[in-house]
Amino acid sequence: MQKITDIPVTELLFELIRFPSLSTQEADLADWLEEKVSETGLFQTERHGDNLIFHLGSGRPWLLLNSHSDVVPPSARHAGAPFEPVLKNGRIYGRGSTDAKGSVSCMLMALMNLARSGYEPPGRVSFALTVCEESAGHNNGMAFLRSKINKPDAALVGEPTLLHPCAAQKGLLILKLDAEGEAGHAARVSGPNAIYEMSSALEKLKTIRFQEENPFIGSTRITPTTIEGGTAKNAHPDSCSVFLDIRTIPEVPNDLIIDRLRADLEVSVSVYSDRFVSTSTDPGHPVARAAKDVTGFDFFGSPTTSDWVFLADVPTIKIGPGDSRDSHTANESIDVHQLEAGVPAYENIIRGYFELIESQQERTNADMK
Repeated sequence: MQKITDIPVTELLFELIRFPSLSTQEADLADWLEEKVSETGLFQTERHGDNLIFHLGSGRPWLLLNSHSDVVPPSARHAGAPFEPVLKNGRIYGRGSTDAKGSVSCMLMALMNLARSGYEPPGRVSFALTVCEESAGHNNGMAFLRSKINKPDAALVGEPTLLHPCAAQKGLLILKLDAEGEAGHAARVSGPNAIYEMSSALEKLKTIRFQEENPFIGSTRITPTTIEGGTAKNAHPDSCSVFLDIRTIPEVPNDLIIDRLRADLEVSVSVYSDRFVSTSTDPGHPVARAAKDVTGFDFFGSPTTSDWVFLADVPTIKIGPGDSRDSHTANESIDVHQLEAGVPAYENIIRGYFELIESQQERTNADMK
């Protein structure tokens, strides 16, 4: 293989797809990429476990680019070898092509292009390649990395958005409802039936609304997803449980949702998972303005989570090549035009971000005179 700086972004994506980097199995990819990037001498490199960070420049402001190296397991219905990429009809097929090795390829290539051109950011820009994004928060690389690094001033999270800037992302709160009844033989017991108790709670749940809305992601959405009750066909059920998938917005804190359900539903309400908080970024922030100015697309909101949840305290835009509807599909693929457009998009967003920061500083200095 040629030097990593001498290959097109399509070939870099081919190389990355060939690594079957399922969650917790990213080491080989990290080893290979660390070696290839180190050969260029372009960056300062950090490694924490199998998480890599490549730095260009130093000091503040600090713009962090992030995407993930892991992929979900391939489908049994995949046509061909899922980790052997194929170029067909203008698309690259292979597991992880869209989610999210397309973003990884573009972010890294953009940073290398800037470094090779002699670009010196008035601060620092870094690319963090992290592990275990697909594992529902378990062993998450970005969560781990935040304990090892200082807080960035702004961030770009690479996920497939068709290169449209995502300014808000719904969170995920999972609650468990538990109803109790009286145990015994179905022919004899006349006490509370846990299934009926839960049924009443679910009917009440249908009427609960949170009026607050986010301009990009709308309102809070509550969905009962699983129900379990009773132990036998002829036994009076003494327990019934339901899990709720709640997609949250920044305007309605988790505590408010939990308190409301506990007050309105006559069943037990417990927290199963509250790690995936909702996030949003002010459209006027330099990182948001740069993303919109470069792409020409309006902001939108995403109903799905990403590693942005671990950058919730950092102004962040989620943006990357590819269509999220192709993520995790049996024959996952990415449009080559998206991939090729992603590299200059990231380059120009980086430049634009620092230009806007410098412009702000100049205005501030002028106002102080």
